Amino acid sequence: MQPFFTRKRPAWHMRRLRNAFLAVAATLVAGSMPAAASCAPPIPIAQALRDSGSIFIGTVVRLANANRTATFEVDEVWVGPDLPAQTVVHGGAETDMFTSVDRTWEANRRYLVFASPVDGQLTDNACSNSQIWSDDLEALRPTDARPPADPNDNGTAGALPLPVLVVIGVLGAIGLVSFLAFRRAH
Repeated sequence: MQPFFTRKRPAWHMRRLRNAFLAVAATLVAGSMPAAASCAPPIPIAQALRDSGSIFIGTVVRLANANRTATFEVDEVWVGPDLPAQTVVHGGAETDMFTSVDRTWEANRRYLVFASPVDGQLTDNACSNSQIWSDDLEALRPTDARPPADPNDNGTAGALPLPVLVVIGVLGAIGLVSFLAFRRAH
């Protein structure tokens, strides 16, 4: 009896093996490639400027999650709440699973970002109007565009620093005790 790997097989058997191999290979390749986004046509930018939760201009300074999570250095906030100078936008789930609408970013590129707040995080997907910045977008800038929030601003403009407040409190308590003691003595 001939060894298994040297035996001659009928041509039909070899075709079946070849076809099975090709089917498995095609499935593996297709399963690892992201599908084309299945999005409705994007809404006009003028409408998106009215309807989006958060719009800003920023440059990608850090990428994670297969380029689906970007940290932006925010240049200007156009719509929505104030944003810190560095803002993270998630363009897909934090898993190894990819979808057809995952947004990917390019490092060191400047974007006009149309993000949505979801569960306390900014998210985006390939179906939004987010795009690499071009000078023709300048004409869309709203009159109330503003810089990002100052990272040193904790919302207490003009307030005294905590150590000063503690000293004032202690001096006030000493003064009150002294006043009450003086009053009882006389």
